[in-house]
Amino acid sequence: MNERIEPFAVSTAEAARLLGVSRPTIYQLINRADFPAFKVGARTLISVAGLERWVEAQAGGVNDGE
Repeated sequence: MNERIEPFAVSTAEAARLLGVSRPTIYQLINRADFPAFKVGARTLISVAGLERWVEAQAGGVNDGE
């Protein structure tokens, strides 16, 4: 019974990997009010569910070539 537990939040490095951007870009995004980052002690984490919603909202303005 090896259930894989999905994380609720990821590090800035992991968020950069997931989005395919650099870590400096993630740090720029963290300063946006609509980006789902939060602090736990000294660490900055990014909510996985919030990141998915944020990406959907950003993609909402894309025309998909139609």
